[in-house]
Amino acid sequence: MNISNVIFSLFFGLCLLLVSYSNSNAPVYQGPDIQIIGQAFYKDLEAEFQRYSYQIDALENGVPPLILENLPGDLNKITSTKQRKSIFFKSLLPMILLANDEIRVERKQLLKVNQQLSDKKVLNDQQLQILLTLSQRYNVKSNKTQPEKVVHKLLNRIDIIPADLALAQAANESAWGTSRFSRMANNLFGEWTFVQGQGIIPKGRPAGATYEVQKFSTVYDSVRSYLHNLNTHSAYKQLRQLRAESRAYGQRPKGLKLAEGLLRYSTRGEDYVKELQAMIRTNQLNRFANAKLRTSS
Repeated sequence: MNISNVIFSLFFGLCLLLVSYSNSNAPVYQGPDIQIIGQAFYKDLEAEFQRYSYQIDALENGVPPLILENLPGDLNKITSTKQRKSIFFKSLLPMILLANDEIRVERKQLLKVNQQLSDKKVLNDQQLQILLTLSQRYNVKSNKTQPEKVVHKLLNRIDIIPADLALAQAANESAWGTSRFSRMANNLFGEWTFVQGQGIIPKGRPAGATYEVQKFSTVYDSVRSYLHNLNTHSAYKQLRQLRAESRAYGQRPKGLKLAEGLLRYSTRGEDYVKELQAMIRTNQLNRFANAKLRTSS
C-alpha cells in the first residue's frame, strides 16, 4: 500500500476536514483506528507494544497509529541502554509519522490550489478559504491579489520533518524521555512559552526573564508543536530552505542535511548540530526514513 493510500485512509476516512481547523491548531483526526495510550511504567508500555505486535526492528507491516498521553515515569530505571532507546523510539515514531501525515494532507490541499492557479489563474471561494486558513496557521501574510506568492511561501513551510531528525532532537532535548520537563510537562523538545502560568519555570532562570518551559496535555501535542515551530519560526528559515532545495532536486528531505539548519535551536550552535548528526548516525535513525503507518492499530 503506498503512502498516499495510508494518509487518506487515516485522515479522510476519519472525517478530517481541512477547511474546518482554526488558525492556531492543525487538523485533528478522531476515530477508532488510532489508539491513545498512557502507562505509568515502562513494562506496561512494553506490554502494550507487544499487544500491537510492534517491534522497532521489524516494521515491514507498518507502525501502529498510537498516541501517548505521557511517557512512563520510570524510564530512568532501565539499566539497559539498548532497551531504553528501543522504548523511546517505539514511543515517538508513531506520533512523528502521524503528525507528518497531518502536514501531508495540508500540503496536498496546497498543491491542488497551486495547480488550479497554474491551469485557470483564478481560485474559487473554497480554495481562497483554504489558502487563507493555511496562511493564518503558518504565519504567512495573505495577499488576495497575488495568491501565487502566498502559495510559494506556504510550500516552503508546509512540509514534513524527517523522522530521523525528530527522533534525534527528542532524545537530545529530553534526555531520552527522562528529563524533568518531559516528565512534568510532556515537553520533549525544550519549547518555551512567554504566557505566564502556561509552563514550568526552569531552575536557574535569569532574573527578569519571563519565559517558561511549555506544558503539553499529551506527548503528541509536544510533537505537533515542535513540527509547527520548525515550519514557521524565523530561526529555522535555513532548515526550510535546505528542505526546499531537496524537493527541487526531486529528493526526499534527510535529517542529516536538515540538521544544518538548526544552528539557532541551541546556544551551542554548531556543536549542537554535530551532536544531532552523530546521534542520527550512531543510532542508525535513517532506517526509519521509509517507515509508514498501518491503516489500523
